[in-house]
Order: sequence, then C-alpha cells, then structure tokens
Amino acid sequence: MKNIYAKKIALAFLLSLSAFVSFSCQGVVYDNIRKEVALEDGNIAGDIRAIVRFKDKYYLANGGIYFKNKDANFYGAWQPCLSPSGQVIKLAADKNYLYALVGISAEYEKDGTNIGVSRQLYYSADGVSWSLVTGVGTGGTIVYNKNYIVYTYLFCTNAINEDNRSAYLVLNDGTKGLTNKAYKLNGAAVTEMALGTVNAGTKPFSNALLVSRSCVYYNGNVYFFSSNGSTTNETSTTPATMYYYGLGAYLCWGGEKISTTGLLCADTIQSLGVTADYILIGTNSGMHHKVLTSKVPGATVNFTTNAAATMSGAYVVLSMLVTNPELNELQTPIYASQVYTGNGSSNSAQFDHVGLWAYYPARGNWNRE
Repeated sequence: MKNIYAKKIALAFLLSLSAFVSFSCQGVVYDNIRKEVALEDGNIAGDIRAIVRFKDKYYLANGGIYFKNKDANFYGAWQPCLSPSGQVIKLAADKNYLYALVGISAEYEKDGTNIGVSRQLYYSADGVSWSLVTGVGTGGTIVYNKNYIVYTYLFCTNAINEDNRSAYLVLNDGTKGLTNKAYKLNGAAVTEMALGTVNAGTKPFSNALLVSRSCVYYNGNVYFFSSNGSTTNETSTTPATMYYYGLGAYLCWGGEKISTTGLLCADTIQSLGVTADYILIGTNSGMHHKVLTSKVPGATVNFTTNAAATMSGAYVVLSMLVTNPELNELQTPIYASQVYTGNGSSNSAQFDHVGLWAYYPARGNWNRE
C-alpha cells in the first residue's frame, strides 16, 4: 500500500513539473502572441538593401523604386516612381543626386531563361529622370566577364544633414586585379579613389577598400567599413558625436568613446539604427536592440513592441532607417526590411513577411508597409 501511495505522489509531482516546464517554455510564445497585431497588406515586398535619404524624401529599391515624403508617417504613403529599365538592385544618394544600380538580363536562347549580362549605374537629380553615370565602366555599363565575376557595391553615408551626404561605388573582381576600383560619385562624373590597404590595427578604415560595403560621415571625414551595417547618432540639429559599425557579429563604435572589440550580437550584423535610448541591430537572425547608456551600447533586452515577433530569427534584416535619432525608440518612426534565406520552409519564415516594415509611434507596433 505504501508503495502504491509513493508511486501516486511521484506521478503527481512529475505531472506538475511537466505542466510547469510546458508553461515556462510556452511563456515566450504566449508573450509574442499577445503582441501580435492584424497585419496590413504588404505593398512593398522584395529584397530591399537600402532605405536612403534624398532631399526631403526617402527612397528604396525592390526591383523598381518607391519613395515617400520624409514627414508622411503613415501606412500607404510609399508610392512607385519612374525608374531605369532593368532590375533596380540598390540605391544611394548624395546632396544633389540619387543613384541606382541596375541589373540587365537577356534571354538565353538555348533554354529561354534570363541571364545577367551587365550592371548599369544611373543618376537622377529629381528621382524621376535618369541618365547613365558615364564615368563608370563603358559609358555607365559594367559588362559581365565570362571568365570571372565583377562584384558591384553601391553605398552612401545616408546622413541627415544634406551637406554630409556622399555616395560611392566599389568594383571588385576578387583576386583578378583587373577591375578593382573605388569611385566617389558626382552625377555623370566620378572621382577614382586611391584604394587603401587593410591595416589590422585600424578600425574603421579611413579610405575606401575593395572590402568596403558601407560608410558614415563623422567629424569632417568619411569612414568605410567592411560591414553592411554602419550609422551615426547625427540628428537634424546636431552633428554626429558617435558612429557604430558591425564587424562580423560584433557591434563596435567610435567617436567620443571607442571600442574596436565591441559587443557580440546574435549573428552577423547587416543594418543598424540609433535612437536616444537604444541601438537597433539588424542581423542574419532577426532584429535586436541594446540599451544605450551615455551613447555606449550595453545589454541586449527584450522589445516592448512586437518587433521580435515580426522580425524574428527566421529573417535577415537587410536595411534600417530611424527618422529621428534624437527621440526614444518608441517615439520615432523606424523602417526596416527583411528577407529569409533558402525557401523559408525549414525556419518558420513566411513569404508575405518579406519586404518593408515600419514602426509608427501613433500605431505603437511594427507592421507591413
């Protein structure tokens, strides 16, 4: 009888422990469910690698080009605009011009498929009329080589102050050494830049490299980074006092305070955005944020919004733009784009979550654009 009683007690304990573990494990899931909101229609889908400031508007490319007035902080404000013929891959901008990197394809006669044949670089003074940047390649066209690939990287400082904006193109054919060039753009004209060499003791790089993928304007200089993710704390009324950049999965910073070793993040850093109280980090495993204390990144904390549920570890957060960095995270509109790798079936990613998302303070949550 005692054995039967003991067995019943043990069984009851195991059942209660199982229920406790189940509840604990599902706590995060339930928390995300509570933060879920009804989704808007996703009108800006696709692979969006930059959200850029040009004059008084924001622009992005997802094959075509979309724009919105920088003060239009509401769903449905993005509108399509005229774009060059071809697949618009990425945009960049300086004070006077918007630049578009375009992929050109042709039909392969043997099987009827389209294959890439060249890249073209365009510029526009108004975001409507486009002309080739004739100083690059052959009259603005970079023809594919059958023997090796020429990689093209277009990026800009994306500064809030128009006077601090500049745009660059890097051509890198790997180890061939035939087409390795870096240009500062200026409408149809370009200035070829002297290529720097990697100095292991220098972070960030103060001159353009073949590995350059992003840049920032700080204290009268442009700094280049091998990471896609970099930003400053510049605002509409104050110059930057800090800059932040990715180094693989590490978040580093410089300016008034410096760390070249940085803090480890969830995954490789693809995009960054600064607010008054947090730095937002777009990685290959979703969006995260770290507390800013006296402008220095600290601990990673949970979002109070639905950001973790919408931009989860199943997605790569490619680009980000904080409209008002002087405000706290919950007080400023923020834009971010995401994609997933592979077909998404193995990591719970959803195809209709690919594209542009926005946080608006009046709405209080992240939603599709």
